[in-house]
Amino acid sequence: MTTGHLPAERTDRLCRGLVPERGLRAVFVRVGDTARMARVLHGLYPTSAHLFAQALAGGALVGALQKDRGRVNLQLECDGPIGGLFVDADPDGNVRGYVRHVAVNFPGEPARGAKAALGGRGFLSVLRETSPGQHYRSAVELEALDVAADLRRWFASSEQVATALDLAVVARGAEPLGDVAGVLVQRLPDGDDAAIEEARRRLAGGELARSLADGAAAQEVIRRVVGEGFELLGDVEVAYRCGCSMERARAAVSALGVTGIAEVLANEREAVITCEFCRSRYVVAEPALRDLQRRLAERDAAG
Repeated sequence: MTTGHLPAERTDRLCRGLVPERGLRAVFVRVGDTARMARVLHGLYPTSAHLFAQALAGGALVGALQKDRGRVNLQLECDGPIGGLFVDADPDGNVRGYVRHVAVNFPGEPARGAKAALGGRGFLSVLRETSPGQHYRSAVELEALDVAADLRRWFASSEQVATALDLAVVARGAEPLGDVAGVLVQRLPDGDDAAIEEARRRLAGGELARSLADGAAAQEVIRRVVGEGFELLGDVEVAYRCGCSMERARAAVSALGVTGIAEVLANEREAVITCEFCRSRYVVAEPALRDLQRRLAERDAAG
């Protein structure tokens, strides 16, 4: 086994497909580049970066199952030092998110530090867009205090579809986020029970981490987990993308109402909005504030 070379694919990818002969759906996602970029963007300390990397992979896997480009929010709340985290994803490989407390680090073995950062209690919830404007949320309490294990519990509790899942963060040299990935296998309605159990055994035995350490490409990782017969249906690039804009910043300021904007004008004379997902900074200057205030006052008078 080799452990020093880079994976065959240098960019983050999301691959999904079927194993028709065994009635399985399989998804693989690689988010190492994305996780490293997010670490810099948010100023994450090592333990918070490790947890967020896992959550990005988990969120991307759940997002890949969505239909009609509906979005998914994966949220983790806990009583540990990290406080919680949030990941937003869609089936096209777009992810974004944030960590509540970024300055968390427990030296030593990363998995042990991640568990300590989560504390002793909390919950994992998933909000899915079922149709435009319609959402469904389901949650499970944190029991394993491990992102992968508790996400598996969420699938068992909320989806009630036989699912095998694992997330892995593999260091490469001095880079703790050398490779970050997740794999998900689900049994289709006419699927083979023995096949999903075999996938579970392989993942429980560390197959994902071994495959990443070997530098295996996406479809090779899937083959090692589910066996032969995988048919690729989709392969998209994963990227950290945010939909924030000045228009949305103005909308946020408008939510303050006439009185709230008046207070901003009296005290700061401008409103500064920082996107919690990408840290972009939007400044709504005094003229724009007065224009928003006027429009809101006219609307209130007319209504």
